[in-house]
Amino acid sequence: MRRAWLLACLTLCQAAVCLAAGNGELPYPWVGRLDSSDAVFKQLQDSIALGYRAEMRGGSWPDLFYAAYRVRPGDDLLALAARFNLPYDTIASLNGLVSPAALLVGQTLLVPSLHGLFLPDNIRNDLDYLLLARSEAAPGVLAAPPTTATATNPEAMTVAVFLPERREFRFLAGIRFSATERGFFLNPGFRLPVSGASLSSAYGMRQSPIDGRHRMHSGIDLAAPAGSPVLAARAGRVVEQAWSEVLGNYIVIEHSGGLRTIYGHLSRIDTVLNQTVGSGTLIGTVGSTGLSTGPHLHFEIRLGSTSKDPADYIPGLSP
Repeated sequence: MRRAWLLACLTLCQAAVCLAAGNGELPYPWVGRLDSSDAVFKQLQDSIALGYRAEMRGGSWPDLFYAAYRVRPGDDLLALAARFNLPYDTIASLNGLVSPAALLVGQTLLVPSLHGLFLPDNIRNDLDYLLLARSEAAPGVLAAPPTTATATNPEAMTVAVFLPERREFRFLAGIRFSATERGFFLNPGFRLPVSGASLSSAYGMRQSPIDGRHRMHSGIDLAAPAGSPVLAARAGRVVEQAWSEVLGNYIVIEHSGGLRTIYGHLSRIDTVLNQTVGSGTLIGTVGSTGLSTGPHLHFEIRLGSTSKDPADYIPGLSP
């Protein structure tokens, strides 16, 4: 896949990397609702989709622009990133967030119209040290966020931005956190639900070990000896536990931001419905119940009805 190297300029307020809620001086359009009824949100979604298409097909990247979003009670960074259809890496590196827990109610996030990493001109935190260590000088051209909703072409233009403080970023379009950067950022986000397990089947299309057909695998399989402890991957509440022909004994835990985790093929369930659990709480044991070819945990992360690749949330699952 083609990787575009872009250099972006961004102005941020003096107080850390976020701006105070209600700051009327921001020259960016505001996202009021996280759905297509909001014109700014829809414009972002259209541009972000074009960026993914350009990356897959090797075409020209679309224009780069920015919008502002004010964090509300109950918002969760990982869930917000999923809503915007952006990697959390993109939002975190742009806004100087060092962990999912760094999000504050009333904080203003800048949301870009392309996915990638933003490497700052000056180090703001420990994560920036890791980001800047990957490349001291990336080839590319200058680009900057426009002062209106009108986009500019980041591959061809430089736009002057005048705000109280000017900050420059090297924008690496299409690039994600490395395993080290991801591990630093996600702790204490999601954790591996089975210690010492091996990844026996990844997320995505695969040939089913049951019937041999190619179909979507909406989670990951973690192979471990029968009876191995299964731990809650993140703090939350048990909203479902039952038995199904496919997953056998399974548990569903609801987390902040609308995210849920699913634990399947358990030999034993050690929770009760509506129980509040912490990250690392024992919730059951590895088994082979339901449609299973051997002892393992089937583990999913979902936002609403949409499955998410656990490798994007748990360090160490992918390079």
